[in-house]
Amino acid sequence: MIGYIRMEIQHHCEAVVVHCIDFRFQKRLNEFLAEKFPEGYDRIAIAGGVKDLVANGKESAIWKNLEISSNLHGPKSIVCIQHEDCGAYGGSSAFGDFAAEQQLQKSELEKAEELLKQQFSQQIETYFFTMEEL
Repeated sequence: MIGYIRMEIQHHCEAVVVHCIDFRFQKRLNEFLAEKFPEGYDRIAIAGGVKDLVANGKESAIWKNLEISSNLHGPKSIVCIQHEDCGAYGGSSAFGDFAAEQQLQKSELEKAEELLKQQFSQQIETYFFTMEEL
């Protein structure tokens, strides 16, 4: 049996958000996004967040989904979110220390932002979720 759930009628969203699939930060991510974009947002969840975008540019699944979201829902912002201890990058243990991990993720977000600015006119926002308060 198929269950049916009624969806929103509006066809424009405030943002499209690219983030990792990791379950550990989903609750906090949902709270953050609901507060920041109460009128709604599209989500693109893929292991490693922007990793595929940075590696494959316009050929990435993320890029194709961003084009679809932009064309169909007209988001005002593109939001890219990375997080600490991401398994797609080998987890925190793949780095010498937190500063090295943070620097790599900052670099990935900067590369993603530069790629996105080439094609998309929306405001780009980037965030890094950590396990602890900084």
